[in-house]
Amino acid sequence: MTVWTPVSLEEVNEWLEERELPEAIAISPIEEGVEDSVFRVDFADGVSACLRLFERTEPLGPVTIARKLAGCGLPTCPPIEDNSNRILVPLKDKPACLFPWINGAWVSQPSSAQIAEIGRFMGQMAKDGAAQCTDWQRDNPRGWRWFEDTAARVCAILEHDLRQELLEEMDEHRDFWKSGAGADVPRGPVHADLFRNNVMFRPDGSLGAVIDWGFCASEEPLLYDLAIVANDWCLKEGGYELDEGKLKVLLDAREAVLPLTETEKEAWPMALRLAALRFYLSRLVDYHLPRNSNGKALDPDHFGNILRARKVS
Repeated sequence: MTVWTPVSLEEVNEWLEERELPEAIAISPIEEGVEDSVFRVDFADGVSACLRLFERTEPLGPVTIARKLAGCGLPTCPPIEDNSNRILVPLKDKPACLFPWINGAWVSQPSSAQIAEIGRFMGQMAKDGAAQCTDWQRDNPRGWRWFEDTAARVCAILEHDLRQELLEEMDEHRDFWKSGAGADVPRGPVHADLFRNNVMFRPDGSLGAVIDWGFCASEEPLLYDLAIVANDWCLKEGGYELDEGKLKVLLDAREAVLPLTETEKEAWPMALRLAALRFYLSRLVDYHLPRNSNGKALDPDHFGNILRARKVS
């Protein structure tokens, strides 16, 4: 369970009262979070909300893109305003925000229909998102500078073979995305963390909301977002290889809204590797150099193995 900053019922009610919002009757932590502290807050009228304390995540970017993309009809779960039109108000010295509670849950084994839904969502975001976000700019918090800094930190503690493997992978991506074919792929706003547990499906199986926009950025390869989804949603059961049937469903749905360019098709294998490398690095640093004992560190070997599988495919 990840709760970097515990919050009691009394504390959240003081915060709600200051915002002239209804009193809560219960608060409970949400286990899936890694970067921030996330809670479910229940109110006496039966309504619930999601409370997020932004710990490592810069808060303004995520709440802004969620609101903007909701403006073109995308289910992005925009934040709740209080009676003074405020969204972010500090709680226990951390930026804090309420989001609507989605009547649904994330799905560990998405159906083909659900994979197609997220493919269409990504197509709509790639097609309409840039126009909706013309006045919004946010640097990628997990951009190339972060890759370089994090690789340097973990290489200092990795054994020789793993260190060499990581350094060689970094060299290939540095060349490909800076001056190779990857430099010319279409760019725009990305979610950059679109794992299955960041997508809520309603009880009838339909898409409810895409949540947790903490790693969003305004000018990144659109293909990178798609590759993150493929590496999480389209794996063969119990393995690290891609399930070609699932992958076809995802890509067909995305291309039905916005076809991939020839440059994107050429860059696809490297995009899959970049997406795997990003989460391999973040898990390595959290596992070997944790922030504190309150949080959890996910297994870095999972994405290490995905990365190796993508290099040989």
